[in-house]
Amino acid sequence: MDRSNPFDPVYKILNTVEPAEKLAAMPPFPRLMDVELTNVCNFHCLMCPVGIGTQRRPKGYMSEEVFASVLAQAAEHKCPLRFILWGEPTLHPRWLEYMGRAVQAGVAVHFNTNGSRLTPEDMRRMVELGVQSVKFSFQGVDRKSYREMRNTDYYEELLAKIEQLHAIRGDAPHPFIHVSTTITYEGPELVAAFRKRAAAFTDKVTVGRTELDRFDATSAKLSPEELAVLERMRKEDQLVKKHPRCAEVFDKLSVFWDGRVSVCCRDFEIVMGVGDVREKPLAEIWASAKANMYREALARGEYDRFPLCRRCWDYYGLQTPGLQGVE
Repeated sequence: MDRSNPFDPVYKILNTVEPAEKLAAMPPFPRLMDVELTNVCNFHCLMCPVGIGTQRRPKGYMSEEVFASVLAQAAEHKCPLRFILWGEPTLHPRWLEYMGRAVQAGVAVHFNTNGSRLTPEDMRRMVELGVQSVKFSFQGVDRKSYREMRNTDYYEELLAKIEQLHAIRGDAPHPFIHVSTTITYEGPELVAAFRKRAAAFTDKVTVGRTELDRFDATSAKLSPEELAVLERMRKEDQLVKKHPRCAEVFDKLSVFWDGRVSVCCRDFEIVMGVGDVREKPLAEIWASAKANMYREALARGEYDRFPLCRRCWDYYGLQTPGLQGVE
């Protein structure tokens, strides 16, 4: 069965329409919302502020009050929800229930996961509930590079788990299975081998470049050995420093576990916050003067005005054939 990602029509707008065009035709509600069920994670990844301990905001889990409010407003506008951001969503005790309620409300649902907590029963429930899309997050393209960045030897187990989900899904229409990874020093041969292996039981494989300069590693809670690995990776990193077309401020809102809202999905400390779902409707937050200030500045290309934008790079656009040796 040929499957298409139900989020692709939205992604096409996010990735191909220029900021100035978007500013001239702003929708009354976000085209997409990212929802953080929790900012707790069970992994200790070297490229992540949660993993290395530089994220300072309180940790917690999205309450029924916050989730119900977000879902009701998303359902009213048929706004798709992605359960991603700064934690492992499957650590939330009600993650499957919440996603099932969203699907039942007519909202398209996607989530990112490191896969470590998924059980065969979870997989069967995902299929039964009709969760439309899941992305399995890797780092690297073999056991060695995965272990270096993720600080855990789970590469083979994760591939086996994805293959198991593929078998459980069978001929069911959902979920769309996406495998995504980023690399630092790995060359074309390793990338090609990874793509070939994963393609046998996935619907899409993407390879980008790992961002290693989003935060100050000197304040991280890392051992000397982990710092040495991170510094080596920085030296070997081949990321081209090119700003992407910003999809965040023109198309999306990010709702964090405690109800606060930012215009940027990379905002792990909520420094670009524009409101709180517990205090104002999302449509009002979306159309606020503060949100529009960010849009107008970025439509003019003023990335240097904001620290997060200044260091925001197009790491998946590097799939362009031949660029940096990634085919």
